[in-house]
Formats: sequence, C-alpha cells, structure tokens
Amino acid sequence: MVKKVTIQDISQFAGTSASTVSRVLNGSAIVSDEKRKAVEQAIESLNYRPSHIARSLKTRITFTIGLLLNDISNPFYSAVVRGAEEEAIRHGYSLILCNTNESEQRERQFLELLQDKRVDGIIFSPTGQNQDYICDLALRVPLIQIDRHLDCGGMSYVLADNEGGTYQATRLLIEKGHKRIALFRWKRNITTMLQRLAGYERAMAEAGLSLDPSLIIECDGMTLQDAAEKCLQEFQPSPRFTAALALNNQIGLGILTVIRQLELRIPEDLALIVFDHLDLFDLTDPTISTIAQPAFLIGEQAMRLLLKQIEAGEQFTPEWVVLPIELMMRESV
Repeated sequence: MVKKVTIQDISQFAGTSASTVSRVLNGSAIVSDEKRKAVEQAIESLNYRPSHIARSLKTRITFTIGLLLNDISNPFYSAVVRGAEEEAIRHGYSLILCNTNESEQRERQFLELLQDKRVDGIIFSPTGQNQDYICDLALRVPLIQIDRHLDCGGMSYVLADNEGGTYQATRLLIEKGHKRIALFRWKRNITTMLQRLAGYERAMAEAGLSLDPSLIIECDGMTLQDAAEKCLQEFQPSPRFTAALALNNQIGLGILTVIRQLELRIPEDLALIVFDHLDLFDLTDPTISTIAQPAFLIGEQAMRLLLKQIEAGEQFTPEWVVLPIELMMRESV
C-alpha cells in the first residue's frame, strides 16, 4: 500500500515547520520566498494531494459549483458548460452538473440536492417556476442566472441580447422585402421568449407593418419532433408567410425538416433565420442564417461573476450582464 503523504512529511523534506507548510497551502499568512519555494518543491517531489474534504471542514469551502441547466443535449448549453468549466478549473473548482429537462419539480429537487452537497454557489437557467423558493434561496446561497432570469431583485444574471437579436433579424427580413414574417416560438412565457418576441414586434412597428397574431406561432414542446409537427400544420396547404424566424435551434431544425419534407426552396419559397447557431447550419444546402449567442462566453462570465460573489460575501453588489449577439448572414435570406 502506498503511504499517504502528510504535512509532516512535507515539512521534513522542505526543512521547514509544519505550520509553514500549512500557511503555504492555505495562503493564510506571508511566507518568505525561500521557504515557499522549498515547500512547493517538496509538494511536487512527494506528489502531495491535499484532502478537499478536510479542507472544507475547516474553511466551509468545498470548491464545488452547481450548474443547473434545462437541456444538456442542446448544443447551446453544452457550450455554456465548457465556458463555465474552463473558468472553474482555472480557479481550482469542480462542477456538479444537473439537467432539469424543463421540469420545475426536478429544478427544486436539484437545488435542494446542491445545498445538501454544500456547493459554494450555483449557476442555473431557471425554468420560470419556483420563483418564491429561488428568491429566498438567493439570500443564503450565491446564485447566478444564465440565459433566462427571474425578477428576484438582488440576483445577478448573464444573458445574450435576446431582444436585439430578433430586432436585427426582423429588420433584415423587412429590408429584403418581406412583410409577412412568421415568428415560431416556444409556448412557455419565459423571459427568453418574451424578449425575443419584443424585438420582433419593435422591428415590425418601426417599419409600419401591422402585427398579424396568426403569424406568431407557438410550439407546445421543445423537441425537434414537437416543432416539426407544429410547423407541418402551419405550412399546409401552403405557407401564409414568405419568411420565418425561429426563436431557438430546435424549432429551427423542425422548420428545416418540414421544408425538406415538402420540397420547398430556401430562400425562394421561404426565407429562414434561426436564433442560436449550430455547426449543422453551415453544412446545409443552402446554408442557414443564424443569430449566434456567445454561449461559451456566457458560461465563462457567469462563473467569473459567481466566484466574485463567493469571495465578496455579503459585500457583493449584483451585476446584470447582457452580451452582444452576432447576426450571421448566409444563403437562407
């Protein structure tokens, strides 16, 4: 059996006291450069690995962060995870990843689980439910919202410019001569959908185009199959619109599926812009125009903000970050 390396072993190897080793490990006091270098060399030579469990019992810090997402199969959230993880690793933290699948019950269960795990903070994309519980939790646990947000006053968030994205896309379609622009959205009234709808409405109003409620089309489910079934209903016997704006990538894929099924031409029969970029949209023929969110940066910024809040404690001032989007023009418009 390999003998576990202790602080006493390090102190003997480095020729320093055990208290000096402890100060270097915890960064709790000033240590001379000479002694710090000796301790660090001893740690490396002996391959010492500190016990995070013992450390957390002393400091009440577990160096773990909860990351609670709605649909980890969505490439947008996968990129968010990568951004958050890279920033966490740079600061010695690990992630506990949870997937709510848009269930308010699972959201509540996971938030309770993460508290039981004594995570130092939580980054999450709210389902839009459990608001009272979450607002109360924010008074006790560092929380950062991403992608969507609840109105909890003192809780920070990191979002993309949802309204600005659909505003730019709608303006582009209008400039291309389209007047009947269908907006395909998810039925649930989360802030993401509301903000994107607001951008569409603002662009239509500025252009002097009246809003046709029948062109704001709601999909009951979030899966590609749900979107395709709804789109098929709206496209038959023939589309009542000349352009479509899909408010997330799953709906966009659903529209694209139906277009192929009905053998419609893009953009001759229907122009298309999708909110959220997928690499797949670069490979289709024709290629699909998208509103690209900085997903990696959202995760990175949220983790940076959460670690800042953990360090500041009660002195932390909430921050609301809205990151710019990029309208990526391709052949579908």
